[in-house]
Amino acid sequence: MKESTGIATVTKVLKQPVIRLAAGLEVSGFTVHAKMYAPAHKYSEDLFYVKVTNPVALASRQPEQGTLMAYGEFELDAAKEVKIGDRLEISISPAISNF
Repeated sequence: MKESTGIATVTKVLKQPVIRLAAGLEVSGFTVHAKMYAPAHKYSEDLFYVKVTNPVALASRQPEQGTLMAYGEFELDAAKEVKIGDRLEISISPAISNF
Protein backbone atom coordinates (compact mmCIF):
# COMPACT_ATOMS: atom_id res chain seq x y z
CA MET A 1 0.00 0.00 0.00
CA LYS A 2 1.33 3.40 -0.96
CA GLU A 3 1.11 6.57 1.08
CA SER A 4 -2.29 8.23 0.82
CA THR A 5 -4.10 11.21 2.29
CA GLY A 6 -7.16 11.62 4.47
CA ILE A 7 -9.01 13.82 6.90
CA ALA A 8 -9.16 13.31 10.66
CA THR A 9 -11.40 15.02 13.20
CA VAL A 10 -10.17 16.19 16.61
CA THR A 11 -12.15 14.30 19.27
CA LYS A 12 -10.46 15.40 22.50
CA VAL A 13 -7.88 17.97 23.61
CA LEU A 14 -6.06 17.68 26.95
CA LYS A 15 -3.90 20.45 28.40
CA GLN A 16 -0.52 19.15 29.57
CA PRO A 17 0.85 20.37 32.91
CA VAL A 18 3.04 23.46 32.97
CA ILE A 19 6.72 22.62 33.49
CA ARG A 20 9.06 25.25 34.92
CA LEU A 21 12.44 25.02 33.18
CA ALA A 22 14.02 28.01 34.92
CA ALA A 23 12.97 31.17 36.68
CA GLY A 24 10.45 32.84 34.39
CA LEU A 25 10.62 30.05 31.78
CA GLU A 26 7.67 27.66 31.64
CA VAL A 27 6.45 25.33 28.91
CA SER A 28 3.18 23.54 28.34
CA GLY A 29 1.25 22.01 25.50
CA PHE A 30 -1.70 19.89 24.52
CA THR A 31 -2.39 16.26 23.73
CA VAL A 32 -4.70 16.06 20.73
CA HIS A 33 -6.81 12.95 20.09
CA ALA A 34 -8.18 12.47 16.59
CA LYS A 35 -10.15 9.93 14.59
CA MET A 36 -10.29 9.26 10.88
CA TYR A 37 -13.10 11.17 9.22
CA ALA A 38 -12.64 10.32 5.56
CA PRO A 39 -12.18 7.61 4.41
CA ALA A 40 -12.80 6.14 7.89
CA HIS A 41 -13.69 2.56 6.96
CA LYS A 42 -10.49 2.02 4.97
CA TYR A 43 -8.23 2.54 8.01
CA SER A 44 -10.31 1.03 10.81
CA GLU A 45 -8.65 -2.39 11.08
CA ASP A 46 -4.88 -2.24 10.58
CA LEU A 47 -2.04 -0.13 11.96
CA PHE A 48 -0.85 2.92 10.06
CA TYR A 49 1.45 5.89 10.53
CA VAL A 50 -0.08 9.32 10.07
CA LYS A 51 1.47 12.75 9.70
CA VAL A 52 -0.54 15.92 9.99
CA THR A 53 0.08 18.09 6.93
CA ASN A 54 -2.38 20.85 7.80
CA PRO A 55 -2.59 22.84 10.04
CA VAL A 56 1.12 23.48 9.76
CA ALA A 57 1.43 24.31 13.49
CA LEU A 58 0.73 20.65 14.32
CA ALA A 59 2.91 19.30 11.53
CA SER A 60 6.14 20.68 12.96
CA ARG A 61 6.14 18.65 16.23
CA GLN A 62 5.75 15.14 14.85
CA PRO A 63 8.19 12.24 14.77
CA GLU A 64 9.84 11.66 11.40
CA GLN A 65 7.94 8.43 10.72
CA GLY A 66 4.66 9.89 11.97
CA THR A 67 2.27 8.91 14.74
CA LEU A 68 0.85 5.42 15.06
CA MET A 69 -2.85 5.12 14.24
CA ALA A 70 -4.76 2.06 15.49
CA TYR A 71 -8.41 1.35 14.69
CA GLY A 72 -8.65 4.71 12.96
CA GLU A 73 -7.60 6.73 16.04
CA PHE A 74 -4.36 8.49 17.03
CA GLU A 75 -2.98 11.16 19.35
CA LEU A 76 -0.20 13.70 19.09
CA ASP A 77 1.36 16.55 21.04
CA ALA A 78 0.71 20.13 20.04
CA ALA A 79 2.13 23.47 21.14
CA LYS A 80 -1.05 25.34 20.21
CA GLU A 81 -4.57 24.46 21.22
CA VAL A 82 -6.91 23.08 18.60
CA LYS A 83 -10.64 22.69 19.05
CA ILE A 84 -12.77 19.57 19.19
CA GLY A 85 -14.27 19.10 15.74
CA ASP A 86 -11.34 20.71 13.90
CA ARG A 87 -10.33 18.84 10.76
CA LEU A 88 -6.74 17.74 10.19
CA GLU A 89 -5.30 16.92 6.79
CA ILE A 90 -3.07 13.87 7.14
CA SER A 91 -0.81 11.62 5.11
CA ILE A 92 -1.19 7.90 5.83
CA SER A 93 1.29 5.07 5.34
CA PRO A 94 1.24 1.43 6.42
CA ALA A 95 2.97 0.47 9.67
CA ILE A 96 5.27 -2.45 8.89
CA SER A 97 5.63 -4.92 11.73
CA ASN A 98 8.93 -6.68 12.49
CA PHE A 99 7.20 -9.62 14.16
